[in-house]
Amino acid sequence: MRFTGYLRDPIAVPIPSDLPAERMQVYQDLVFRNLDSLLAGSFPVVQSITQPHDWETLIRGFIRDYRATTPHFPLLPQEFLGYLQGLYQSNDSIFDRCPFIWDLAHYEWVELDVQIADTPEPTRVTTTAQADDVLELNATAHVLAYEWPVHQIGPEFIPTKRPETPTFLTVFQNAEADCEFMSLTPLAALLLENIEHHAACSLADHVAILAKQHDTLSRQSLFDDTVNLVDRMRTKGLVFCRAAAG
Repeated sequence: MRFTGYLRDPIAVPIPSDLPAERMQVYQDLVFRNLDSLLAGSFPVVQSITQPHDWETLIRGFIRDYRATTPHFPLLPQEFLGYLQGLYQSNDSIFDRCPFIWDLAHYEWVELDVQIADTPEPTRVTTTAQADDVLELNATAHVLAYEWPVHQIGPEFIPTKRPETPTFLTVFQNAEADCEFMSLTPLAALLLENIEHHAACSLADHVAILAKQHDTLSRQSLFDDTVNLVDRMRTKGLVFCRAAAG
């Protein structure tokens, strides 16, 4: 316990008196540097827009305070999201300086998750989607809504005011098995969520569902817009169409 206590919090916990100080310093340094390297590689934009002191404080706080449940080192970035969520709930001062940090970190983690996901089966794009085609969402896709424009944030653009409208995005492996993101309109985001939750529905079914959720468009306009969206998404490998059975 004294050994791991020092590794977790070398600032507050003294080096165990029965262990060589130089060796303990080496162990502590390895723990910090390995985790720092992993998280900096997983969240490069978060690291680039935070002050060095804030970044080091996050890493040290994660080591000191968070109890990860995964035994796998590569899965620690997802655990880091849980740590950031806890800081947000406790009103940590990092969110005064970077109020968008959790949204940004989640977006970067999603990109990582998509990159390491199994590549979906390739689907041949044919003619325009038909009304009775069943729509399927690419299994690697994440449909996302954020309070901040996370896909634009970087050293050259650090927002200071939360936008009035949310940012809708999807991240997925495209037809070339590359990680790709698309900015979505509210209608497109709603369509993808519906496809995700209603796996056996046809294009016509989805238009009917959208008509109940989105009553500002005529049924014909909604059908045309949905066909255009599906064809664009299908070309990229985000949505798959298959003929109805029978």
